[in-house]
Amino acid sequence: MKTLPSNFELDRYGLHVRLVREEDAEFIVRLRTDSKLGHYIHSTSSDVSKQVEWLRAYKERELRGEDYYFVFETPKDQPVGVMRIYDISNDAFTIGSWVFDKTSPKGAAILADLIVKEIGWELFPEKVCLWDNMKGNTNVIRFGLSFHPVLIRETDTQLFFSCTKENFEKAKQLYLRMYTK
Repeated sequence: MKTLPSNFELDRYGLHVRLVREEDAEFIVRLRTDSKLGHYIHSTSSDVSKQVEWLRAYKERELRGEDYYFVFETPKDQPVGVMRIYDISNDAFTIGSWVFDKTSPKGAAILADLIVKEIGWELFPEKVCLWDNMKGNTNVIRFGLSFHPVLIRETDTQLFFSCTKENFEKAKQLYLRMYTK
């Protein structure tokens, strides 16, 4: 199985992408505890030291190629958002923890989603991409549906999707035309 190097960095679509570091803990906590941004994600403690502990455990999973947590920055080295690849199995990888600052450039969150999916399929070309959304998060659900995923499961509060690389490649061109110059 392919893995990302610990010094992984990428510049794509006007965003700089790198793996998260311990010093990102305060930024992550600020994003995830913002009442508006955190409305449709799992709750997080406001204790930065707990986030640092979580990041240390994450770094162990990263070394084993089990989990990748990305920070997205503008060209000015200003962090604007985060997203993850996790729950990597024989036939799938999951994306999530998608949170972007309100001040991020227009389209940055969309482009980050494209980048994370691309990284996932660069690492795991034969796998499908999974994600879930809370039912009330209609804008994100609408965006996800543009990739023609399969609804694989539903609970009272969540929708669970699976998407092929082929469907992703067809749909991503629209977003690249909209958000890249």
